[in-house]
Amino acid sequence: MANYVWTAKDKFGISVVREISASTIEESKSALLAEGCTDLVLKGDEIMDAATAGMPRSVRFLGEEHKVTEAEKLKHRGNPAPTFFSALWQGIVQTKGFIILIFILAGFEIYCGHTTSLMFLGLGLLAWLAFLIGVRLPSIYYHRLHKAADWNRWEEVLGIVDKLKQIEKFHFTKIPPPELGKYRAKALAGLGQLPQSLVEFSQYENQPGCPSWLYKAQVAGIYDTAKQHDKALEYAWQSIREKPTPVLYLDLANRYARYKSDPVKARAALAEAEKSTLPDLAEPFHLRCRGISALLEEDYSTARRELEASLAIMQKTPNIPYRAGHISVTKAYLCRVLAKQGDQAGARKNFKEAEEYLVATGESELLEQCKKATGD
Repeated sequence: MANYVWTAKDKFGISVVREISASTIEESKSALLAEGCTDLVLKGDEIMDAATAGMPRSVRFLGEEHKVTEAEKLKHRGNPAPTFFSALWQGIVQTKGFIILIFILAGFEIYCGHTTSLMFLGLGLLAWLAFLIGVRLPSIYYHRLHKAADWNRWEEVLGIVDKLKQIEKFHFTKIPPPELGKYRAKALAGLGQLPQSLVEFSQYENQPGCPSWLYKAQVAGIYDTAKQHDKALEYAWQSIREKPTPVLYLDLANRYARYKSDPVKARAALAEAEKSTLPDLAEPFHLRCRGISALLEEDYSTARRELEASLAIMQKTPNIPYRAGHISVTKAYLCRVLAKQGDQAGARKNFKEAEEYLVATGESELLEQCKKATGD
């Protein structure tokens, strides 16, 4: 059984967030339909549920227990990445009553000429402001980790992983060890240390947040980072045999389309993925896979439609992790499609916008294909 998260309208037409425990996506969907729910959108699937199994469902803050609900998580999804300044400002807004009280007391102490009391109030205010930033440190560095990994800045990834491990020693917010282990493993693979990467990551198999099937899917991603796509396919299939989920089939389709240029196998994997409902976050990825497959089949009008639809979704939600990379790769494929259709100006525009990312992440084959398509 897994927990599936949906947004919907209940039988009274009220927007709700529902978490349904079921064996499959379609079983959870049927349960909601039986209740009279409509406008169903899948927000969390078995992969998200398994990956977050090691995360606390509640946190203790200032002596009180706070449950982290799915509705709260969704409310913050897609927000701009937090920074030290935004964390400070958000904390000030949320505790403005307390801060105003400190300023009132400080004014009173100035009026009375009590410099010692004023100094303690000032130190207390500084300590509180530092605390407001400290509360959000894991979130700040976790978002930085996503960006560094997206751009294959592997030395930076290792540094951030170490920083998060240090923060967790005193912080109430904990990132599951398999999650940090995954990023460290990818960084080592990206730096040419694949054997060490695999050995280190093996300790997390079957630990909370990393069941066997998800572990194999993560290993496939590590092999992709090392540009060993045949081994990635091998582990992707092992993962699917244990847990044939739509998103895993979608990842398989991406590998066949992107790294093997095999539209027949990509279409077969897509057909399996499309047998069930995909999470909303996977939809632009789904459209891109369809677009790349159409490009390989030389169906350029369909390829353009699918790739542009994928881009439209991603550009509306630019703060989702890994958006920069997915947008750039999609534009690179769109460049190739537009060139085939004779739109050289559009092809060059998309290539120019994608080139920095392709160079930074070593997408040499796609880079050369775009250069050939635009004549650069």
